[in-house]
Amino acid sequence: MKRVLLPVILVAGCASTPAPPPVQTTTTTTTTTTATTTSPRIDTPRKLAGLDPCALLEAKDFDEPLFSAPAPFAGLPKSCEYRVGTGTAGDLRVFAAIGGPYDETRKPQGLVDGHSMWVSCNAGSECTATVVVSRTETIAVVVHLEGANQDQKVQIATGKVGNALKRLPATG
Repeated sequence: MKRVLLPVILVAGCASTPAPPPVQTTTTTTTTTTATTTSPRIDTPRKLAGLDPCALLEAKDFDEPLFSAPAPFAGLPKSCEYRVGTGTAGDLRVFAAIGGPYDETRKPQGLVDGHSMWVSCNAGSECTATVVVSRTETIAVVVHLEGANQDQKVQIATGKVGNALKRLPATG
């Protein structure tokens, strides 16, 4: 019996598969650094010196005819009021204004033609889109529209401020 078992054990040993080599792994550590800046982006600085705020927008920037000629608005320095409608409280009122330097505490929320922009809305019926045009100046468009939702007012304000920016001459 011993003779029979020995060859069987040897055959079984030859038929087994060798163990696979251990898997080698490489670990690489990548470090990503993100720098947050509050500096505005200004692709093409624009000139505002001597500019009439009523020249920021034109009648063709509105979908409907203006109710009255654009006129300076006493409630906001360096601004102009544009009114679309019939002269009632429900009219679309747009105020275009020349503002001071970029507020470094504000975080840009988007770009308009390569210029940082931010939008703010009050709890009522107004939204404002402000665009940086140079290191010392901004332009803003305030939209007042009763009964409109915030998205509608933001869309109007950002469209109008984009039109105004395109109209401004580059410094140079």
